[in-house]
Amino acid sequence: MNTLIFRIYGEYAHFKKPYSPMSPVSYPFPPPPAVLGLLGAVLGLEKDRYHQELAWDQVRVAVRMERPVQVMRTALNLLNTKDGTDAFFRPKGDKNVHIQVPFEFLKEPDFTIYVANLPPEKQDRLAQSLASGHSVYTPALGLAQCLADLIWVGLAEAHRVQSQSWQVHSVLAPCEDMRPWYEDGRKYQRFRIPAAMDSDRVVHRYQEVVVAEDAGPIQGQGPSENVFEVDGDLISFL
Repeated sequence: MNTLIFRIYGEYAHFKKPYSPMSPVSYPFPPPPAVLGLLGAVLGLEKDRYHQELAWDQVRVAVRMERPVQVMRTALNLLNTKDGTDAFFRPKGDKNVHIQVPFEFLKEPDFTIYVANLPPEKQDRLAQSLASGHSVYTPALGLAQCLADLIWVGLAEAHRVQSQSWQVHSVLAPCEDMRPWYEDGRKYQRFRIPAAMDSDRVVHRYQEVVVAEDAGPIQGQGPSENVFEVDGDLISFL
């Protein structure tokens, strides 16, 4: 598979877990729908169009964490717009409509993103835009306040690995009978993420993933149908 590769980093990131609406907590990396939203911003695609134009049901995404997970928790002052403001979000009368909501942010996030199975025309446009440092809309790491910088890496072929023993340098999407090795002294997270989402924000596929919090490689044994060699490294598409 022809694979587009770039890095994205910033001061803070937030990729909200859907089951935490009152005190939002973050995934430790951008799930595939967030990556597609970022690519749509680079190309200037509208939010109800980029899913189809980037082939959300076929595209494959892998994420390599370049830095260990660092989490910062803080309270944000938000505006209660349900009944305390007018159409221009101005407070009614003397009401105090600000509320404090605790948020979880990733600190100094840095990821390498691999994207395969993009439509050829969109892949060529993205490669040109990323290589020239041009983005139609401002790239962000989840929330609009979490501004991001992009670095173009290049295009490479992804080749499926046949070995029964492997060492993956990205977030691991384990398939049936895969056995990751959890090494002593290291911390891991295992959870489910939305992997494919349409323009109506309906999730069509969830994926279980394994994350090493120190951003180191994950070793294991078993069928490697979801492990690919790209540019000299082994990665796992989500």
